[in-house]
Amino acid sequence: MARNADRRARKNRSKTPRFGTGIAVRDLERYPTWLETAERAGFDLLTTGDSQSLWAEPFVSMTLAAQVTTRPDLAITVSNPMTRHPAVVASACLALQQLSGGRFRYGIASGDSALRNIGTRPARTDELEAYVCAVQALCRGEEAEWGGRSFGVHWHQAPTPVWIAAEGPRTQELAGRIADGVILSNCLAPPMREVALENIRRGCEAAGRRFEDLEIWYMCNLVPAQSEADGIESVKAILGGTANHVYRFHMDGKGVPEEVKPKIAKLKRRYDSRHHASPASAAHNAALVEELGLVEFLAPLGTIAGPPERLVERLREVVASGATNLILSQFVEDEIRFMDLLARTVLPAVRS
Repeated sequence: MARNADRRARKNRSKTPRFGTGIAVRDLERYPTWLETAERAGFDLLTTGDSQSLWAEPFVSMTLAAQVTTRPDLAITVSNPMTRHPAVVASACLALQQLSGGRFRYGIASGDSALRNIGTRPARTDELEAYVCAVQALCRGEEAEWGGRSFGVHWHQAPTPVWIAAEGPRTQELAGRIADGVILSNCLAPPMREVALENIRRGCEAAGRRFEDLEIWYMCNLVPAQSEADGIESVKAILGGTANHVYRFHMDGKGVPEEVKPKIAKLKRRYDSRHHASPASAAHNAALVEELGLVEFLAPLGTIAGPPERLVERLREVVASGATNLILSQFVEDEIRFMDLLARTVLPAVRS
């Protein structure tokens, strides 16, 4: 664990921005080509999500990623405590650490589309805490408790960083207390980011931990387009999905202006989770964001769009303001072309 903490601290202190990217895998035959392209493009982290009704099984996808790639870190962003027993997850994490040479990270939150689509409730904060602690302990080769029972995983041990996707004050403080890393959404704007980071710091202080040891990643919709407006137009459904997720329990302590809160409340009531994170098939969700007048508020929180020079300009601004680890979502029609464009014209310019 000390080696992992030292590695995270070195990464967080680095002035060179790091970039991750990921897709919701639906075609496992094409996925190896995507992985090869992503590694060649120079991404530092490759991710996939966990939503069994919408996308391919993430541990299968990550197995392919561990076999096809050699350099980038790998992560599930993110899973939930309700669809898998922690011993099952820990065993899968251990297998992936063997295959990847220790490159795997397990991301988790309370649960959203994976649970909505099967009628299961999200995890409570106390359940999330117990689950994270159980997976961490099991991967270290220790006994853990879950559901009133004590158990272990006995075939291997390999400490595995567990990241929490934290979107509210309580979860952000929890991440500061127990997580190895944090994933933040809707935090590209400095005011929103500072609120989240202060909550995380408070959790670190309560547990006697160093804030600098946490690996913090920021979600970013990066959209190449003829203009900034055209790019934002193409991901309105994604804006709605992120808002539905970030604000699904409450809006307190998340920097939402009072006049915007009724609009977010309507969005949550009418959002269609069957088409979550699927801009090509989510006309209802896109129209909903437009109808409620939420585009202007939501877009700056997590989206950077426009021609390459505008992408470079905005990414430089975000990195200079302190968000140096960015997961660039690929809500685009041609993912291979997207990565080639970034490798040629965007990422080198930002890193320089």
